[in-house]
Amino acid sequence: MPRALVRGLAAAGLVVASVTAALADWPEKPITFVVPYSPGGGFDSYVRAVAPEMEKLLGTEVVVENIPGAGGQRGASTVYRADPDGYTIGIWNVPGLTVPQLVGKSSGYDLTDVTWIGNLATSRYALAVQAGSKFDSLEGLCSQGHPFKHSDTGPASTSSVTARIAMSIIDCPILNVTGYKGSTGTIVGLMRGEVDATIKPIAQLAKYAKSGDVKILMTFENERTLADVPTSTELGYPDFANFDLRRIVGGPPGMPADIQAKLSEALVAAANSPAVQEWSASSGNPLDPVGAEEAAAIMGALMEFYSGYKDVLSE
Repeated sequence: MPRALVRGLAAAGLVVASVTAALADWPEKPITFVVPYSPGGGFDSYVRAVAPEMEKLLGTEVVVENIPGAGGQRGASTVYRADPDGYTIGIWNVPGLTVPQLVGKSSGYDLTDVTWIGNLATSRYALAVQAGSKFDSLEGLCSQGHPFKHSDTGPASTSSVTARIAMSIIDCPILNVTGYKGSTGTIVGLMRGEVDATIKPIAQLAKYAKSGDVKILMTFENERTLADVPTSTELGYPDFANFDLRRIVGGPPGMPADIQAKLSEALVAAANSPAVQEWSASSGNPLDPVGAEEAAAIMGALMEFYSGYKDVLSE
């Protein structure tokens, strides 16, 4: 065998051995778990619920870092640009963060290259108005002679995407009022009368409905989650049940498969732990944990589905 080839094979063997050793020692330092929104919102709550359990499973600190801005794009791009060593991961708002890419805008990330780690939760939406609102139905909101005002954090938020596409399906005029800091802020804006309605996860709106601050007109479901609230399918809007919110966890492109697998296993195990399951039940925040392979398949399907609404999202 030629000496050059022997030396090349030996060098390759050293590289493989080095990588294997590094993976065996991983993690050696804290892992940063990025939330692309301000503290206190839904995404932040989920990450802070699973982070302590992931610490136990991985044997290292999991530090939650909030990086808000640009409707979640700032935090997402921070994760995307990080070293693919497994020490930086983030939670992604889907389909909200698909919008810039689908409409050809610069976002600082490419969702087709993200290393998907797992889906943490899937949330269904509901439409709510002020508790004392004159509106008792979606038809009332749509037929007032001008677009109804809808509160949101920004055009790239998932509820904004849902609102614009869903209302376009039924030719209901809508004006998205953006700039609120976090989903809680959008609900507070509704309570103050700054907008006519808001579309947010059922679990989040249910808390405010229980306290008498908002009135839920319908849920975006086929079957009822709230016994006294009709579903969109019951009311004649079956397409609305296609829209939901995914809380998917991912890391930078190029992350080694072994590290991706370790993170995925830890995420799913943390979500299924007694402590997080108890948090889910007591807070009303649903969990839907799946691993890396299924999360990647979910993302592929969602990108294909929402690409059919590019015209609406570009407006």
